[in-house]
Amino acid sequence: MTPELITAAALLAPGAILGPVCLAGHRRARRRDAVEAAVCAAYRPGPPDEGPEPPPKGRMKGKPQAAPVRLAQVIDFPTNRRNAA
Repeated sequence: MTPELITAAALLAPGAILGPVCLAGHRRARRRDAVEAAVCAAYRPGPPDEGPEPPPKGRMKGKPQAAPVRLAQVIDFPTNRRNAA
């Protein structure tokens, strides 16, 4: 065998082995994408859920609203750190 044939075989063999495997994966992914697209196209939202009945007018709405919950204090991240790696 000539060095050119050895080189060509060494370069083309992985492509010949892995090519069909990759193409089969792309084909499966294309089918799955087509199924997902069909499901999304067939989706029709239903009627909105009915909420709770509003309270009658002229009466209090029930419990008074609670005070808002205080969240943790947010601090700025230091831009200049002394022991930065």
